[in-house]
Amino acid sequence: MKAKLQEIAKHVHISLRDIGTIIHKETGDDELATTEKQKVDELKKEKEKQERLKYLSTYAKSFQMFKDRKPFEDVAIELDLDTDTVLFFYEDNLRLLKINWLVKIYKDLKEDFPLFIYLYKRVKEEGLNKHDITVLVKGQQDLKFMEHRVDLFSDFIRGQQLQKQQLEQEIKMLKTNLDNFGVIFHHKRI
Repeated sequence: MKAKLQEIAKHVHISLRDIGTIIHKETGDDELATTEKQKVDELKKEKEKQERLKYLSTYAKSFQMFKDRKPFEDVAIELDLDTDTVLFFYEDNLRLLKINWLVKIYKDLKEDFPLFIYLYKRVKEEGLNKHDITVLVKGQQDLKFMEHRVDLFSDFIRGQQLQKQQLEQEIKMLKTNLDNFGVIFHHKRI
């Protein structure tokens, strides 16, 4: 069948692909022809991309490799770059993608990054959403505020207890004075 199609293509000066498209349209198998055309187009685009890449700088090539989701190791090997340069290029790439805030967070966290990862895993394990986290943080803040209030009231109560003891001593002293005054007054009357 393929040999006959090639012979027809040669006689009418039409490509084999175009003949296949015509046959597929006539037989109602137009979807297959579209798929084949898409594959050919993709291969053509990939070939053009590879041709363009030849003339790009190492910097631009690294961006293309990041876009193609190539591992950092492959970028370093293929472009003959050291680790710091690959990471520097990747950070620039993230800035272009407007997600460089991830790099900033990583730099801000430094030694606390393992804690951040632990929290992230716990949030995922517990299935917490933004509202749940907000409630937990607010609850923690409320708890700290309550602990502060408990400390204040404990100090106030201690102060009141001290004042009560002082007043009790004053009352005792006044009773003693009153008793003494009563005895003196009673003696003077006699």
